[in-house]
Amino acid sequence: MRRTIGSRAGVVMAAAGLAAAVCGAAPAAAAGSDGPRTVTVQACPDESTGPGLPPLKALAAQVTLPDGVNLPPGAAVFGARYPGDAQYVVAPGGWTCDVVFFAADGGEQVYVHPGPHAADPLGASYSGLVQAVFDSGGVQTDVDLACPFVPQAARGGQCLAPPRQAADVVHAVRTGDPNLYAAAVSVPAGTREPNLAASGQAPAGTPPGQVFALVTLAGTGGTAQSVGCAVPGPGAASTCQATLGYFLAGSVMGQKLSAGQLSAALTDLNGFVASQVH
Repeated sequence: MRRTIGSRAGVVMAAAGLAAAVCGAAPAAAAGSDGPRTVTVQACPDESTGPGLPPLKALAAQVTLPDGVNLPPGAAVFGARYPGDAQYVVAPGGWTCDVVFFAADGGEQVYVHPGPHAADPLGASYSGLVQAVFDSGGVQTDVDLACPFVPQAARGGQCLAPPRQAADVVHAVRTGDPNLYAAAVSVPAGTREPNLAASGQAPAGTPPGQVFALVTLAGTGGTAQSVGCAVPGPGAASTCQATLGYFLAGSVMGQKLSAGQLSAALTDLNGFVASQVH
């Protein structure tokens, strides 16, 4: 467990990405695919996890992109190994991947960013960042991860996360299931959103760029997960579409959708991101 990181609750409120494991599996292809679209996985360096834990899960050498998720030039699928678990995220292929694992509660995060590896990813600043919370580490952290953007997350639990910024644009992604929730978020350039690491960890004195994020919740009181995407320069929107779409398909919530529901949700999500490009 990283010793450089303070309060676990504060980490989730500041980073607020996503929660709970994707069952160690990459997203499966949705029905109606033209055929396999396999992508080679770039392995993230392993983090030391300490004694008494299951061995790190092996990564898949390749994964299949779901229908509705298109990997733009220069983007890649990164794989992160955790005790008994493996997770995958889309980010620019030339960036650096840092794995974060909290031995005390099983929390799983990943930071993919430009530049060298960060000794303390949660305390560093980044000019660009794809950050995901696969497992928040607990019931209250699930609530705090989702509740700024998914109101249903606070039912049965108090929301301890800071309020989201008024400038945020939040879109409820249509899942086709009243018990499964997904919220797509657009944070305008120049706004720091404390609940999203991709926005809140922009360098001090530098206005953050536009951030896209996705928060999922698998039923009221269920697993929450999230991913944030801040990619500077041309092609940012297409990369973030792939980042959010791939994460949606592989999330605990996304795995509960039928092929038709997943296809519709990805279409809705892609449309929202495209509509928010400025």
